[in-house]
Amino acid sequence: MRKFIVSDLHGNGEVYDSIMAYLENISLTDEVELYINGDLIDRGFDSFRMLEDVIDRINGKGPIKIHYLGGNHELLMYQALVDRYPGRGFDHHSNWMNYGGWSIEGHLDEIKSNQDFEEKCEELKSFLGNLEIYKIFPEIINKNQLILVHAQVPENLTMDLRIRNDNKTIEDAVWTRRLKRRNLLLWPGEVIGYNRIGKEGYLAIMGHTPVTDEKGFVYYDEENCLNIDGGCALYAMGRFEFDHVPLVEVKDDYLKILVFNHNNEIINGFYFEKTTLCMSNEELDGERVFINHEFDNNALKNKRLIKEVFEVD
Repeated sequence: MRKFIVSDLHGNGEVYDSIMAYLENISLTDEVELYINGDLIDRGFDSFRMLEDVIDRINGKGPIKIHYLGGNHELLMYQALVDRYPGRGFDHHSNWMNYGGWSIEGHLDEIKSNQDFEEKCEELKSFLGNLEIYKIFPEIINKNQLILVHAQVPENLTMDLRIRNDNKTIEDAVWTRRLKRRNLLLWPGEVIGYNRIGKEGYLAIMGHTPVTDEKGFVYYDEENCLNIDGGCALYAMGRFEFDHVPLVEVKDDYLKILVFNHNNEIINGFYFEKTTLCMSNEELDGERVFINHEFDNNALKNKRLIKEVFEVD
């Protein structure tokens, strides 16, 4: 069984289709598992199609076995579906829209006149609510247990944590960022540090915060965390320099990372041990794929228009 991990695709159908085609090619000779580490949805135009396709694959369509972990955008959509009526305290629907839920809401609007609309909303709510928050792998990397989580490793790893739990532990696991914080002391002065996102004894693979490194991933040595959020959310909003989407393959004592772009290509390859080493050109050439898609010209025009707006600003 070959295991792969991807995170934060945010409705970017071009990269999603390329990765699925690559994995389906592998599945001709090997069993394949793909772990989606949250934020499959929101902001990108293909969010709804990708969500529907993943649900179909989880239900048995196609040769790839899918494991889908919840991220903050899955939580946002779940909260909006649970509380779809305004005027009852915090407006989860508006909050979801602010974070890019409009990319899915438009597709839901198309079926509002259909008698199956309520049934579809309940189906999506149940699916999202049942998404797990973390996954511990049996593989050992650098003498550490491998764990997958969207943003922060939970303190208690014996709990069955799912999106539907909707508590502070869930919020922390899908929302916490590794940002500098200031702790004011009882005496004059302050300490500047980072939010804790990792856990001793574990190598954590996570996403959530877009990586500015041109490889699309970065390793935080002091936290023993590998961030693989290549910035699809920013790409969807017109930041086309974020064009490096890592696909991680889990091996027994190392990680193999292929980097895809939005032109349906594998552009880089790396091995991850204690340091990151580039693949040889010969080996990378053996991994490369190029898939021809019939693109929607209107979608391309929309992206160009968004880019022009960003450039003016």
